[in-house]
Amino acid sequence: MGVSAVIQDGKVANMESAMSKDKKSGASSVDKEQFMTLLVAQMKYQDPLEPTSNTEYISQYATFSELEQMQNMSKSLELSRASELVGKVVVVSPTEENGLTKDLEGQVDKVYYSNNKAYIEVGGRTFSAGDVSQVMSEDYSDAKRLIEAWGDEVDKLPNINELTMDNANAINTLYATYEAMSDETKAMIDPAYVTAIRQYRDRIADLTAVDNENTANLASQSGAAAGDDNEDKATDGTNTTTEETAL
Repeated sequence: MGVSAVIQDGKVANMESAMSKDKKSGASSVDKEQFMTLLVAQMKYQDPLEPTSNTEYISQYATFSELEQMQNMSKSLELSRASELVGKVVVVSPTEENGLTKDLEGQVDKVYYSNNKAYIEVGGRTFSAGDVSQVMSEDYSDAKRLIEAWGDEVDKLPNINELTMDNANAINTLYATYEAMSDETKAMIDPAYVTAIRQYRDRIADLTAVDNENTANLASQSGAAAGDDNEDKATDGTNTTTEETAL
């Protein structure tokens, strides 16, 4: 790739502006080949009456080498950090087309690299690793996964008006799981889910009370029927004895 050099007053006029532009935009980088082309052009077209000292050339090259090493180190750190994000819950803050940033939270499903740049995939969307603004702790990640799994089970429950005692075990288990959560984890749950599981629990309690009452009534009726049957048998026995005495 060729680099055009604009010579003005025996110096490369566009060398400084090119490197300055690169530092600001970060979209492209001046590699060694480009830098050496610019440096050779500066040496070739310098003012012979006021030549640039070797010290200045060395200083320019040293500055470029230092910048290059810093860029390489930054890339290595970025790639290393990105590889550690798999499975963790993060907050990404990408810049939208309107120039505004919007925070998105989710688990990192995978990391991949392209053109020495790291990218992460969260919820099926791809973001630059540099968009990560927060990395949540393991405890937070575990709590997040627990809440998601718990919420999925709540979503599977039928309409509250269609509940039967067949749903009692599932609802009691979900409510017990909620009660066993720490206060910090409970604070992360959507309040609508908390209200829902409490309503489900209360509905099951009502159904249980009705079921117990029906069971008690059946037992009472069965007991009364058994008593009547015994009484009839006793009466029949008395009549038989009376008849035998009369004979």
